[in-house]
Amino acid sequence: MKKKSALKIFLGFILLFLLINWVFPYSPLTINKSISYDGDQVLIDEYKSELKAFKLEYESRLNQQRKEELIKDLTTNDVEYLLQMYELPWLVDKDSITITQKTLTDMEFEVNESIDILINLAFQEKYSESTKDYMQNLLTQTLNLGKEIDKLKYHSSLHSRSTIDRQIRNLHVHFISNFRMLSTFYKEHLRSIKEA
Repeated sequence: MKKKSALKIFLGFILLFLLINWVFPYSPLTINKSISYDGDQVLIDEYKSELKAFKLEYESRLNQQRKEELIKDLTTNDVEYLLQMYELPWLVDKDSITITQKTLTDMEFEVNESIDILINLAFQEKYSESTKDYMQNLLTQTLNLGKEIDKLKYHSSLHSRSTIDRQIRNLHVHFISNFRMLSTFYKEHLRSIKEA
């Protein structure tokens, strides 16, 4: 009789452990801290086409600048490195992506690199007032991205799978919004150069 009770208790603990692993994917008790993420296909398609259009326009300007062998426009030069943040696989891949702690660390690294680049540009380049406003908005949004990743990485251990999925979806949308702000900032920068 004691063996049956012990077996039931053991099986109960195993079931509870598996349930915790499923419901709370980033819990301290979870062995494999990960969640599968399927992005919105329509959103990803729109984003990829915006990214492609921006890169076509931008790369021709970058190539022209490189042919002249003079870096006249530091902003054009540095946008190349900023774009790496917007081309992370989880942002552009239509297939299901597994978001692990390493994925979040990679995102955090790219965002921090972008923040450093933007701060350097803010202090090294002379922008028009309107371009400065867009730069400030872009930098603020990028700092907020870092905070969101930080929340997801360090403060979601007791969040349910559905809450974490919603946080990742929101983060995805904020990355896209951040890219649009970069695009707006860069176009304003080019416009102000032409007018100067």
